[in-house]
Order: sequence, then C-alpha cells, then structure tokens
Amino acid sequence: MNSVLNAVAGGWELNTINTAHTGTPLDVAYAPSTINDNTGLSNDYRGQAILRPNVSGAALSQSKSQMLNTYFAGYTFTTPPATNPYGNLGRNAFRTPGFEQWDFAADKNFLIREGMNLQFRSEFFNLLNHTNFGVPDTKTTDAAFGTIRSTYPSRQIQFALKLLF
Repeated sequence: MNSVLNAVAGGWELNTINTAHTGTPLDVAYAPSTINDNTGLSNDYRGQAILRPNVSGAALSQSKSQMLNTYFAGYTFTTPPATNPYGNLGRNAFRTPGFEQWDFAADKNFLIREGMNLQFRSEFFNLLNHTNFGVPDTKTTDAAFGTIRSTYPSRQIQFALKLLF
C-alpha cells in the first residue's frame, strides 16, 4: 500500500471477548438467635454459623424490575424452632442472576521507523451497556431479604497510546 492509504486503512487490530454464564450458587440462611445457635461459632477464624431455614412454595415468573425487590417471590421461608434449628432448605438451592458482557477493543498501529511503532488502543468493557445485577440479600432475618441493591460496572471506555520498540 502507499503510505497515505496505509496510515488510514492499515495496521488495525480488532479484539473481542464475550462472557455469558448462569448465576453462581446461593445459600439462603438465617441469623440465629442465641437460643437457635447450637454451633457456638462466631464470625472469626473458625467460621460462622450458617443455619438454613425451612422453605416451601415454588418460583414465580417475574420481570427484572420486580426481581430487584422480590428475588425469592413465591417461596415462603420460616425460621425453624429452637428444638430443631436445621431447616429443610438444601445447600446452594438458588442461583444469582446470570451475567452477560461483551468487551471490544480496536487498536491502530502506526509505523514511526523500522523497529518502532506507536499503538493507539481503544477498549470498551461492557460495550452494549447490559445491566448485570448483583447478589440478592440471602439472610431471611434481614429487613432487606430478597432484594438486589447492586450491579456490576456499566460500560467503561479507555484509550491509550503505547510505544513499541
């Protein structure tokens, strides 16, 4: 190519990463009162008491906006009696919302002289600005139980110059 055409159309590199997965497992638990806590563990180097509640019901179909306030809609959670503090809910019985993100990069290399290039980099993380919701509150004894109040970062764009020699 001639040098003018090469400066405009040559030296481009395109990169993309698509990440999509179902949510990670969730443990729903309750904060035991003194009478329900038969483990003697506190939140220290030995771990903490994770006691699971009783559960009944089935999931309800709901929109994303409804999911933010009632993630566990359709299920009824109850704290077991002190005589039997272990509920019937299994470990990892629920999953967090799924995650989908498309990252994209476009780089342009400019030849300065033989053995030396200047690279302009443009990187777009979460290019489509898809909202990925965080983890719902999983403690049945919390006032915010079943609510999602966080998201993963929105679209982020960065530009850079890199001298390669």
